[in-house]
Amino acid sequence: MIRITVEIEIRKLELLTRRAPKVLREELRDAMERISKGFLKRFRAWRLQGPPGVRGKSGRGLFGTFKRTFFITQEIEGLGFRVFSQSRVAQQHEYGGLVRDPGGGRLAVPLSKRQDMFIRGKLKRRFKHPGRLKNIVPIRFKGQTYLTEKKKGTGEIIPRYVLKESVWLDQRLEFYKTWDRLGDYRIDRLNIALDRALKRI
Repeated sequence: MIRITVEIEIRKLELLTRRAPKVLREELRDAMERISKGFLKRFRAWRLQGPPGVRGKSGRGLFGTFKRTFFITQEIEGLGFRVFSQSRVAQQHEYGGLVRDPGGGRLAVPLSKRQDMFIRGKLKRRFKHPGRLKNIVPIRFKGQTYLTEKKKGTGEIIPRYVLKESVWLDQRLEFYKTWDRLGDYRIDRLNIALDRALKRI
């Protein structure tokens, strides 16, 4: 929720709270709408365009899991909003940690050296689901199991994935760090809301 701090022009806030609380609520609601949209716009641009953040498509994929809800009350102090994601993947990217197959199996991890599997740092669609690929042959090598693709005609064996019991995921989403980084932006939008409300009375 938005917390009104001393960085907001308190005298203006107190005046509007006494003289025009309805106008103040309307302008603050508008400011919160702008802040939440502005935050998501910047969050997508800064952290969801690939390394060093996470790659996420607009409207779907990881970015599409983030939602906004608003708290609308008759009291100024109760106004606020929440931006959140219930995605387990988003949580993993935010906090990091070990990732395991929920079914208890092993994870097929794409080999980063196979550049033909990627485009602009993103795994190509046909390689996202190893189980759907044809001519996949498991090979054991130096204690590791690799999934390899056997090319038709030439019989060439191309390593594609390595099977892992778990994978360590680094913290790289930085949802909360992005929010903190926008502190001045939030305060500016709220102060603009106060000025707009004053012009209306």
